[in-house]
Amino acid sequence: MVLGSDINWYTGETFALGMERGWHTFLASIYFLFKPSIVQWSYLPTILHTLAVLSVYYFVSKLYSKKEALISALLITLIPSNVTMGGPVFLIPINLSLIFIPLALLFAFRLTKIKTVYNYLLLFAITTFLLYAHPPTAVALLTILGFYFLLNIFSKNDECKQKAKFLFITMILSVVISLPNYIPEIQKRGLESVAFDFWVHLQGIPLIYGILPTIFFIIGFYFFTKTEKKETWCLLLTSIVLVLNVFLFTRSGSSYIMPYQRTHIPLFLLMSIIASHGYMKLLEIRKQNKKLGVILIAICLIATTGIAIERNIDTSYYHIIDNKDYESFLWIKENSPLNATILSDPWKARALAPVAERRVYAVMPFGPNEEQMKLVNNANNFFDKNCTNTTFLIKNNISVVYATGNCQNQDLIQVENNIYFLKQTNTSSNPQGHA
Repeated sequence: MVLGSDINWYTGETFALGMERGWHTFLASIYFLFKPSIVQWSYLPTILHTLAVLSVYYFVSKLYSKKEALISALLITLIPSNVTMGGPVFLIPINLSLIFIPLALLFAFRLTKIKTVYNYLLLFAITTFLLYAHPPTAVALLTILGFYFLLNIFSKNDECKQKAKFLFITMILSVVISLPNYIPEIQKRGLESVAFDFWVHLQGIPLIYGILPTIFFIIGFYFFTKTEKKETWCLLLTSIVLVLNVFLFTRSGSSYIMPYQRTHIPLFLLMSIIASHGYMKLLEIRKQNKKLGVILIAICLIATTGIAIERNIDTSYYHIIDNKDYESFLWIKENSPLNATILSDPWKARALAPVAERRVYAVMPFGPNEEQMKLVNNANNFFDKNCTNTTFLIKNNISVVYATGNCQNQDLIQVENNIYFLKQTNTSSNPQGHA
């Protein structure tokens, strides 16, 4: 976006922002304003996670109590991450749910002291932003708001009905304004645009989120069902919907409205809020020792934290490139033609394109994509045969090869460690296209 490229470096097609344009614009703005280094970028997930903890704490403290807010905030800090569902350690848009869903509900539930009209204006702004930044997060938020609307509209209280009308108008306006973000995809895929397949099945929710906090989620859920508080019920009902979405995928291999792998983080957000009520129930235990409840909750929270930290530390993440790869990509950026197409390991290509600012032939897709997987297989076959297929390179207009293995092709000239130029490209093209 910042460079004004007309080409998608991953596909070679005309560049388009897609349905997460709000997220990409946010990152592009940071790049444009601050030009952060590759190391500095790594601090942004920590900053976003900190904002998420503060957002959840403030929301829960207003909705319930400061004690429950502290427990919820603690559980948010312990949310796991993995390469399938994402999580706080990654710089991905699903983490916006941890920040903006609590903020949006703060205004939807009118938990602030500002005027009513300002609550709905801020709710409208957040909902619209999420519809442009990350559709799955927006779907999770709209599900909560939808249940809140229904609970209020069917209430016998006139004030609740009035609240429902304002809420409905806010949601409709956000959806209508965001339609340009979705119409091209709907026209392209039709009903398939709300069906999502994936190739990885995660462990059960309790094994990912943690056995202990899941138990307290169930306890909190049970005691929350005894309340008539509409705000609580819309959280409970939405958590059921998200759990059912995960269950449906594990049974059928498909999920609808919301991708399976993007369901977990919003679900864990709701589980953390509900589980805090379960933990708080320990304080109600009063026998001979009045401090028994305090002792029990302290033990359970320490155990929850210790187990989660050990789990999070031991979680394996893929490291697509190392320092040598990074330096090589920078070399390609400075010494290859702007219109070069680069062939590399399809996994490394994910990092090569943004670092080298060049188009790659094939990249490992984030999910099932038959067309992209054909290119990935072509690339793997090329490297399996020690880069000998010159015809393949010429046919696909590939001028640069980045190979960490053994390349045996007299038509490829090694110009730097692991970097090869096709002979005709090396002699007829100038770096950066300049004389």
